[in-house]
Amino acid sequence: MRRLVLPVLAAALVLGGCAKQSSTPAQQAPPPVEKFTPPPANTPLAKVKTGMTQGEVENAVGRANDQKAYVTGKAFIPFYYGPDRSRVAWYYKGQGRVIFEETGGFSSHPTVIRVEYDPNESGRAQ
Repeated sequence: MRRLVLPVLAAALVLGGCAKQSSTPAQQAPPPVEKFTPPPANTPLAKVKTGMTQGEVENAVGRANDQKAYVTGKAFIPFYYGPDRSRVAWYYKGQGRVIFEETGGFSSHPTVIRVEYDPNESGRAQ
């Protein structure tokens, strides 16, 4: 009897560890809420759309008052060469910010991922 208990217990642990847990929609996290409202239609930043390049944004809106480059948490993942390792923010005084995402790899082709409307924007990176 004693010889039978150990293999049965080991099999139960292995099979129990491989069991799939079902997740219901109530257990899943809600999508992130956007903190910034989109720019009103009558503002220059309304011309900026997701996916635009820096050149397209400069042609549509003009030069930014200031800019700031920064890395995201993905930059610290070893051997990760995918997108969103770094970002660039362009600041427009009295209008808001345009955030670009680096596309990844060893080349740089930033595209717009977000436009943050803020009429109180100072136009300076902080």
